[in-house]
Amino acid sequence: MAEVVESTNVPATSAPASDVIVFGGETRNMAMGIAMLGGGIAAFVAGLTHTFFAEAMAWTFIAWGIFFLYGDLLLATRRFIISDEGLEIKIPFRFWTRDKKWAWKDVNRMDIKIDRRNTRVTDSELQVHHQFPGEIALDREDRNFDPELAMLIIERAGLKPDGAAAGVDLANLPLGKSTILTWKK
Repeated sequence: MAEVVESTNVPATSAPASDVIVFGGETRNMAMGIAMLGGGIAAFVAGLTHTFFAEAMAWTFIAWGIFFLYGDLLLATRRFIISDEGLEIKIPFRFWTRDKKWAWKDVNRMDIKIDRRNTRVTDSELQVHHQFPGEIALDREDRNFDPELAMLIIERAGLKPDGAAAGVDLANLPLGKSTILTWKK
């Protein structure tokens, strides 16, 4: 008689779960894409496309409307995932390289770009730089500034402030002047 072995889904050793923090996508204003797509479609519905030039313009509006909406969708669904191993960037609707996995040892720089026109902290831009070992090319991912995300990247990647970034409080960025604050290894 054959012996029956029961299988369970519980792992043999219980490893502690690593802390994973997920930062969601950016809120986007999709008005430009909707207006262009709607304007192109409305030209066909209203019968304004009797000439070649009018039809070409309508198709151009439709194409640009789709491109704008797709770009907004990419940014709205992008996720920055912070774990003990590294930084993972997931963009589910992108057709090429949907996932980027960067080890903390390879994240070598972070910049916060502040424009003179910025009136809120979230208007600033966060730029994270990465370089795979032995590669010449640098990889960079940009997103709207989030003080908690910036602090976690600085801590986990072991970045040190460079120049004007030394005395900056990430929760209260100096707005009203154009500057770039840098943290490096």
